[in-house]
Amino acid sequence: MKELNLDIFPKISNDQWKKLAENQLKGVNPDDKLKWRNSAEISLEGYYDQSDLQELEYLNTYFSQVKSHRWKLYEEVTVKDEKEANRQILNALMGGCDGVILSIENPDLLDGALKEVDRNICDISIRSNEHINPEGLSGMMIMPDGNCLLVEETENPISQLLEVLKGEDQNFIYRNAFSDFFLEISTVRALRFLLGEAGRGNNHIHTYIPKHQSNEHQWFLNTTAGLASILGGSHSIDFTTAIGDPRISRNTGNLIREESGIDEYTDQCGGSYYIEVLTDKIIKGVKEKLK
Repeated sequence: MKELNLDIFPKISNDQWKKLAENQLKGVNPDDKLKWRNSAEISLEGYYDQSDLQELEYLNTYFSQVKSHRWKLYEEVTVKDEKEANRQILNALMGGCDGVILSIENPDLLDGALKEVDRNICDISIRSNEHINPEGLSGMMIMPDGNCLLVEETENPISQLLEVLKGEDQNFIYRNAFSDFFLEISTVRALRFLLGEAGRGNNHIHTYIPKHQSNEHQWFLNTTAGLASILGGSHSIDFTTAIGDPRISRNTGNLIREESGIDEYTDQCGGSYYIEVLTDKIIKGVKEKLK
């Protein structure tokens, strides 16, 4: 395949773009006309280019030093009947999941639910309001008994990140994704940077896709929000089931991993003008609130 020569495209400066935009807007100042706010009410410009990255080198410096990681596909299983839960867990693991998150109220059901599950080759995490004796549960993460920070569902990335940073330093951060594709990428990147700056760079960021009122919309939300969360740097993710068949949601993750090749990475969206600026705005917004 012939290599692309990108030098054949003319270099366009910010001033040149503004002049062209002003002409097309019939004399209206594009700085005023094209400014907008995203779903998180963050103010943004209509155009970004290389010049906007001049003061954002700190992001490149940080992410260039972050080790790549393989993101994991999890599935959440509610344990009410141990036989049914066991069936769901085995189906999830055989269907490509790296692990499961068990939502369980009765600890007596745990052994039956995990029958024939090899805990040495998969991740098992537990969400429970009841005390669970960790004896015999080596390799399993008990939530929220000292290991997990459950972040309240929110539509505002700055509020979400504030909740994480103000919370205790936990190994496992359980957060919701945002439906805005670029906002989700930038939010996870901002979270990774802020955790690293706070000396919490080893925290595991787990993202789940919130349930949408429309089942049809949920399929698209799983794909777009899931991909965005992965591109941003989540360590694990689970996809919400919309129609009672977790296989479809599970395979969304499998397709993203196998078809896109996005498996191990450091910061694939680094250098994107808009995403870098949006990441910076979220970081500054969080720091302003922390003062």
